[in-house]
This record gives sequence, structure tokens and C-alpha cells, in this order.
Amino acid sequence: MTALFILALVLCVVSAIVVNILHFQMKFRLNDAGLPVKWFMMPSDDFRMWRTYLAEAPRRQWPVWPFYVYRVVMALFIASGLVIVLKIAFGR
Repeated sequence: MTALFILALVLCVVSAIVVNILHFQMKFRLNDAGLPVKWFMMPSDDFRMWRTYLAEAPRRQWPVWPFYVYRVVMALFIASGLVIVLKIAFGR
């Protein structure tokens, strides 16, 4: 195993944990405010939850940063996952 593979693996696991924490933080805030949130979500439901969170955050004085950090960390998760897959498929 190379250092790049190990780094990508660690980054993938850590970013998956952070993404899940931020996702459920936004979901619990919306649920606690009495806004309907599905628990078994499809991607379109995720987009609806994000739009609702961004619309309600200023009015309810919630921080908006979880949404933006979620998006950045999700990009890191996807990139590190691609590195892992490419290393497994084409690495020696």
C-alpha cells in the first residue's frame, strides 16, 4: 500500500463521518422546528431538505455553515473514493 492510498482511505472515512454528522444536524434542526423531513430520503429529498434549511436558517438564526461545509466535505469524500477505486483497479 502506498502513502497516497492510505491517505485517501483515511480522508474517505473521516469525510464520511463529517458528512453524516452535518447531514443529521441539519435534519434534526428542521425536525425540531416542526418542519416535515423524510427519514428515508432519495436524492431529490436531500435537495429539498437543503433548500428548506437554507431558507429557514436566517429566520430561525441557525448557522448556514453546515450546508457549505457539507458540500465541501462531500467533494473530498468523492475525490478520495475515486483515488481508492483507481488505486485498487489499476494499482500494483
